Amino acid sequence: MPRSHTFCRICEAACGLVAQRDEAGELVGLRPDKDHPASHGFACAKGTRFVEVATHPDRVLHPSIEGRRAPWPEALDWVAERIRAIRAEHGPHALGVYFGNPMAFNTLGIAAIVRMVAQLGTRNVFFAGSQDCNNKFAGSHLVHGNPFVHPIPDFEHADLAVVFGSNPYVSQSSFVHLEGGSARAFGGIIERGGEVVWVDPRRTESAKRWGRHLPIRPAGDAWLLVALLARLGSNGHRADRVEGFEELVAAARRFDIDDCLQRAGIEREAFERLVGDIRRAKRTALHMSVGVNMSGFGTIAYVLMQALSYATGNLDREGGSVFAGSHAPVRWIARRVGLLAEAHARVGGFRSTVRSLPGGILADEILTPGPERIRALLVIGGDPLRSIPGGSKLEGALKELELLTCIDMFESRTAKHAHVFLPATSWLERWDLGLASIPFQAKGRAQLAGPLMEPRGEARNDGQILAELATRLGLRGPLWSLLRRDPSRWFPAPRKGVPLPSARPGTYLARNRVSFWNESIAEEIGRLHAEPAPPTDGLRIIGRRRRLGHNSWLHGGKRDGAPEAAAWMHPDDLEGRGIRDGATVELSTAHGRLRIAVKPVPDVARGTVVVPHGLHGLSLNDIVPSGPEHIERVSGQAVMSGVPVEVRAVQ
Repeated sequence: MPRSHTFCRICEAACGLVAQRDEAGELVGLRPDKDHPASHGFACAKGTRFVEVATHPDRVLHPSIEGRRAPWPEALDWVAERIRAIRAEHGPHALGVYFGNPMAFNTLGIAAIVRMVAQLGTRNVFFAGSQDCNNKFAGSHLVHGNPFVHPIPDFEHADLAVVFGSNPYVSQSSFVHLEGGSARAFGGIIERGGEVVWVDPRRTESAKRWGRHLPIRPAGDAWLLVALLARLGSNGHRADRVEGFEELVAAARRFDIDDCLQRAGIEREAFERLVGDIRRAKRTALHMSVGVNMSGFGTIAYVLMQALSYATGNLDREGGSVFAGSHAPVRWIARRVGLLAEAHARVGGFRSTVRSLPGGILADEILTPGPERIRALLVIGGDPLRSIPGGSKLEGALKELELLTCIDMFESRTAKHAHVFLPATSWLERWDLGLASIPFQAKGRAQLAGPLMEPRGEARNDGQILAELATRLGLRGPLWSLLRRDPSRWFPAPRKGVPLPSARPGTYLARNRVSFWNESIAEEIGRLHAEPAPPTDGLRIIGRRRRLGHNSWLHGGKRDGAPEAAAWMHPDDLEGRGIRDGATVELSTAHGRLRIAVKPVPDVARGTVVVPHGLHGLSLNDIVPSGPEHIERVSGQAVMSGVPVEVRAVQ
């Protein structure tokens, strides 16, 4: 049977996969590629079972206009005519664009989006990153002068790893490329006699397998990090290349450590043990992910983590934090294509991060009267109704639009309101260049892959769809003619990709300057210091990833028999409220109510309610606070973790 190779385009891991075909040559499955030079035979179930997604019976395979099937030319003409009319009457900012997580791993699609919004001249660009990772782009811009330069934890050579708010056994983590998967990265540390510390409100699947768990109160990570920097802060190597470190340490030492630990829910003994571990370790790798990003202090937490790495001699050092060997061209490309261009929102005056505004103000930009309010919205590979806080408000806003066009594989909750639906291919049906992984690789490699299957129905690549639309809108340039062709004919897809420069510890600080203090950092550390102490006896919500679920963009990956649609709480919290195992409870916040079954789980810290993310038909974000006052100003990141909640049993 024919074999063909590809790489997964779900996350930064970009694991190698091998096609499994039946006797007729049809693609029936995927398995890990044991000979892949980066993933070394590892791939998670999200990737290996993606054929089920591509062939899912719920996929939409034909264009439609207001619910009726329509040919491609008619659907594209319909959208283009209305965009032209709205833009002519109300100006370029009357058009909004929202794109979801999948577009970060679709090179042609993201190239088309960036070029289209630049040519149309709209500032109203929204990205799912403002729900889960904008703080890292903003933090790196503050520290390194570019949002696409990030420290990579060198787990392969570390003696100690401290991981905040991440569960890579289930999710592979983010903003890191794990060579050979999480078992190789963290299991390797344990086998070498090292240790892994998992800082998380629950004892995750990762913590159960590798190392020890340090329980923390939801959204308490920034206070733990500031306490660690206050204790461990001393000028590190290459001080001549580092600015503002003394100012940040001095600011950290104005915090009371006992107060910080109380806010974080950390026992003093556990804190001192962690301090001792970091001091003794020769090489410590630090990493934080979505659980911290969403906390409301994600940007300052990211800055503090990098400062702690520098203070302990681990920044730009083997076994600590290293930098991709391709960071220089990445800087240039980001600047050249306009990703550093600044825009300011009409609502709230928010500044853009990587050329996008906070998704949390999308509803307000549609509903707030004014000559530049959004009247037409193009949604590409995303479901803002389920991924942005305040779903009911946004749902009402979408009904006010004169045009809503969705490019997607499925009829999402958002797409149900679309005037026009344009069906997109899956990553198994298109050519790709794995650009999104490059800034997070210690060992550089650019992967290319051709399609493993023919597009189903009339589905087209997102980039091709946008190119056809751009042509109808009169946009000019060579990109559009290129995207309308089959890219697999331009570039071959070599089996092992193209080698790129790997990280060279010790060279980044020799050639680049790092800054840990400026006006924005001072404001964020001041905001952290002034934050009122939360009640110690209340409940707070966090989300959790599922083994097969993939954000809120995608449905159809439910495991048979798994209690996915259940909230987890510590048994003592349930007993104290007289709630039994399996009961239906009502989760209520100041912004809404949600009913869900509940399950006692001893691995969850007291005071924490854990709700699965991305369930079909149930969205935690419907009760998460929304609006400008619930957005971190420096990054545009929505506050979605650690939200106060009340829980009561219902009949």
